[in-house]
Amino acid sequence: MKVNKTLWRWSRLLHIYAAIALLLLLLFFAFTGITLNHPSWFVGEAQEQEIEFQLDAYKAEQGAQFSPNQIGQIEQALGLNFSQLKIEDDGEVLFFDAQMPGGFASGELELESGLVTASRSDFGVWAWMNDLHKGRHTGLAWKLLLDVSSVLILLFSISGLILLLPNRRYLKPAVYLGFLTAAVCTVALVAS
Repeated sequence: MKVNKTLWRWSRLLHIYAAIALLLLLLFFAFTGITLNHPSWFVGEAQEQEIEFQLDAYKAEQGAQFSPNQIGQIEQALGLNFSQLKIEDDGEVLFFDAQMPGGFASGELELESGLVTASRSDFGVWAWMNDLHKGRHTGLAWKLLLDVSSVLILLFSISGLILLLPNRRYLKPAVYLGFLTAAVCTVALVAS
């Protein structure tokens, strides 16, 4: 099949630079794909941390309305961004929890005394990497990185196909391999 030379040249450049940009990201996703499929191979000890502190200048009538200084105190003590916390008020105690890559934090604030009792669990680097792989409990920056990398993977794949089209010797085996891959994936999906 004949392909326009300008299209072929641009596809080649796009294919090369997309490959360079994706190299580390694809290695990360390939490795974490193995850790997700075989979690028993990568078991780590959960690190539990108990935290207790008095919230500065807290008054019971504040409820879940915190001053910037109190927010900073909570963030520093728990080691997370305040916006990650989900807070529930039962009238006497504020309960809070937060999910984050590779762990979580939870606790309570006694409204009368301003005493915060919390715990933070960290399940280790493997859990952190697996959560990043899934995009679970991550922020906007990681979600944008995943979106940009998805677009780069699409461009990489399409440009590779365009580069393959004029090369008849490799085109036919590539098409067969594509159909074989689709068939194996379909059988694996149906069998599971």
